[in-house]
Amino acid sequence: MNYAHRKYQSGVVLVISLIMLLLLTIIGVTAMQVNNLEEKMAGNARDQNIAFQAAESTLQEAESFILNNPNSDVTYNGANGLLDIADDEPTNFFTHSWSAADSTAAPNNYGLTEDPRYIIKRISGPIAGATADDPDRTYFKITARATGASAGTQIILQAHFVRYD
Repeated sequence: MNYAHRKYQSGVVLVISLIMLLLLTIIGVTAMQVNNLEEKMAGNARDQNIAFQAAESTLQEAESFILNNPNSDVTYNGANGLLDIADDEPTNFFTHSWSAADSTAAPNNYGLTEDPRYIIKRISGPIAGATADDPDRTYFKITARATGASAGTQIILQAHFVRYD
């Protein structure tokens, strides 16, 4: 056997192999971090979508309440989120308490952390002197709030609604 070639070997293959292994490890770790971030983004988008759907459903619930309860049957006095023309609305709906005393709960059909709630403000009473072409009407502003599956997700929607009497 000829051992003369051994003294010229300096372990370059080992160093290059270790560098390649380090590069593959960095690529793998980066790919896992990107995947985790994408999963969080998808989860947040899903949570926001659920909250939006619940808020829209809550708007429809409030509209049904208005249609099924004439002005003479409902007291718009600020209780339970039923505000009259002169009542002040919350200045910031995101920091508002949305408690049972100042808003009305809607069905929670989405598995949300909190029941969706709404506030109805009558912004004009029935307009007198209506004709067949222009019936009596009352204008309302509805504000609906829903959270997602996590309490940090919050959607607030507003709509104007007209009831023709």
